[in-house]
Amino acid sequence: MRPPHLVLRLCLALFPAAGHAQTPGPQRIGLALSGGAARGLAHIGVLKVLERAGIPVDVIAGTSMGSVVGGLYAVGYSAAQLDTIVRGQDWFRLLTDPVDRRDLPIDRKVAADRLMLTLPIYRGGVQLPKSVVPGQRIWELLTRLTWSAHGVHDFRRLPIPFAAVATDLETGRAVVLDHGFLPDAIRASMALPSVFAPVELGGAVLIDGGVVRNLPAQDARALGADVLICSDVTDPLEPRDSIVSLVDVLAQAVSFRVWDSERAERGACDVLIVPDVRAFTSFGFGRAAELMARGEAAALAALPEIEAKVGRRRVEPRAPAPGAPDSVLVTAVRFDISGAGTPAPAFLAHAFGLHPPAWVSLRELGARIERLYATGLFANVRLRYDSRYKASVLLTGARGGVELDARLGQQIRVGLGAAQALGDAQSVSLGARLAYAHEPVDLFQDGRRVAEARVDLGAISASVYRRLGRMAGAALRVKAEHARWAEEVAAVDSAPINRTFVTVTGVADVDTYDSGVFPSRGVRLRAVSEWSGAFSHQLGDARGYLPLGRRLSLWAGATLGASGGTPPPHYLFFLGGANGYYLFPDRAIAFAGLHVQERRGRHVQKAELGAQWQVSVAPDLFARVRWNAGTVLDRWTFEPAGWVNGVGVELGARTVAGRVSLSVSGAGGSTPIVELDLGYPF
Repeated sequence: MRPPHLVLRLCLALFPAAGHAQTPGPQRIGLALSGGAARGLAHIGVLKVLERAGIPVDVIAGTSMGSVVGGLYAVGYSAAQLDTIVRGQDWFRLLTDPVDRRDLPIDRKVAADRLMLTLPIYRGGVQLPKSVVPGQRIWELLTRLTWSAHGVHDFRRLPIPFAAVATDLETGRAVVLDHGFLPDAIRASMALPSVFAPVELGGAVLIDGGVVRNLPAQDARALGADVLICSDVTDPLEPRDSIVSLVDVLAQAVSFRVWDSERAERGACDVLIVPDVRAFTSFGFGRAAELMARGEAAALAALPEIEAKVGRRRVEPRAPAPGAPDSVLVTAVRFDISGAGTPAPAFLAHAFGLHPPAWVSLRELGARIERLYATGLFANVRLRYDSRYKASVLLTGARGGVELDARLGQQIRVGLGAAQALGDAQSVSLGARLAYAHEPVDLFQDGRRVAEARVDLGAISASVYRRLGRMAGAALRVKAEHARWAEEVAAVDSAPINRTFVTVTGVADVDTYDSGVFPSRGVRLRAVSEWSGAFSHQLGDARGYLPLGRRLSLWAGATLGASGGTPPPHYLFFLGGANGYYLFPDRAIAFAGLHVQERRGRHVQKAELGAQWQVSVAPDLFARVRWNAGTVLDRWTFEPAGWVNGVGVELGARTVAGRVSLSVSGAGGSTPIVELDLGYPF
């Protein structure tokens, strides 16, 4: 299934600076800026030197990163402002397009926490995606930075006439973008193949212009440049001795096409500036200051030649560009939607939540666009490894509102579900699900694992879900389940069962965590009440994180659970394991100091305190210490003095595959338990 394509168009009452082409002098001086990803930041250093020397720039053409730098300079930003913009960006966020967890509805937070890889389904088969990054964050940044030019559709009427170069994905020809919506043109010019998603403009699908013309010298000439200064950071062809791997061979083969045009374009330059940036990687944005310095050094070396070509003509240093307005008047909103499985415009309008005409701050407008971005649907693959159950994989596919998932490993699960949202707000949904599970259960005696039972579960359920904003939700579920429990080794008293029962369950959730993995702030509350004719199951879980400074957070939590009647064995509470396990939802409770499932009973009581420190040199690395105390009981009493106390230390990291953690824990002088955990629980 081809994913839906959404374009949001806002009609804004703006008062942009009146752009106009500069009056041409005796010689119009042009600037051509090449592509080169992070290496293209060297162009900012070139602009600094030209400004200090008073060298005028009458026209600009740019490809890829050159179009970003050139387009913003054409709008009116000074080189110093571009320097500040570059240094102030979170480049990881820009280049990975993460969906902010706070913008997800609560029913999607858990699924998003486990997401590792998305694959589109098209024409009945799973396909590789067209790109790694959609480019949403880059587009938002460009839109915000070019507010003053949103009313200018002919780029020749910008303060400095400008053109960007892209490549037509269908024909392989260069496309010169000199009119339209400026952020779209720049975004298309920098759509690096297989990294950033292609851009559809004017009926064409466009990718990075560097594929066919990385240095747009002829395009600057076409804008009217009489004297042309070129800044080129194109990768040179590698000598034979440097090509030692298949990646090197592939990169060299791609470079052939680039250099087909490179020699001719360089020949069209009057002054060629080639910053020494070969030692920098294409995504080395963390070294922006060094890259800009390399550009300055190369421009200073070329300055005598530039001054000789330009003659005596000089200009005053350019004034800083005006900032974006604090707020804008939105007069109309239109959603252009295409592709299969497209959401209803009424749903998108509700998600956007703005009813024109309305004044809105740019910050709030950006937040509303973020919420729209967070409504995407995914087909995904999840991986996990833990010390007890080793490796497992969860494959999930979604099509037409139907989702199929299968877990492979020691714990086998297969599920088929469907959901249908109701109303324009789509805050209420009806769901149905078929599921089968074949899972192990460890049986302990005196702290030692003495047997393993196997439980086979088949269930059919129907549910009604009510979303209460982005942070809360409630569900009512009716489930018919058949359970078969059998021990492989009868070392403890646990009789086999073969039982069918029906339950009615109510669930309430609140989730304000800032991250699904190692959160630093927010609360999470969960209440479950499940009833059948023969037993009941109740659970309340609360946990909150409080930041103390930028890197240190404290957390506290409590869990209470109770079972009534005669519950089947897998409805007992299981206590143990440093991290949460998803063997049985709402019944497997993590506990530092005990093995996974070491204790089980009809009732559970637990409290915990902890501290988390985010390592300064590695933002995704965390060190944690915790204390917990609790017990499981067959008869409800509340005597904290008799609880088991456990402590643990953990070194963990956020990775593309989810949480990675190494934990060491113990309780009451017992042998330390070492656990390795990779991936999200599922």
